[in-house]
Amino acid sequence: METNIENEFQEFKNELKKLGIEVLKIVKVGNGSMDFHEVHYQSPKYEEVKTVFVQRHGLDELLQKFREQYP
Repeated sequence: METNIENEFQEFKNELKKLGIEVLKIVKVGNGSMDFHEVHYQSPKYEEVKTVFVQRHGLDELLQKFREQYP
């Protein structure tokens, strides 16, 4: 990943950590302009590891959804 993308995902991980959500790994899937990232995380709500797919430009929206679910 480019440094710019890495920084964005690091910020995303830091914000989720504040909500008690641990990001276990982020895997890039797809290619070209349709890059998706598979985010594996564990939260206080579930015992099992959950996965969500997100595009880079959707990180803020996804973070907002997490904030609504984990006040």
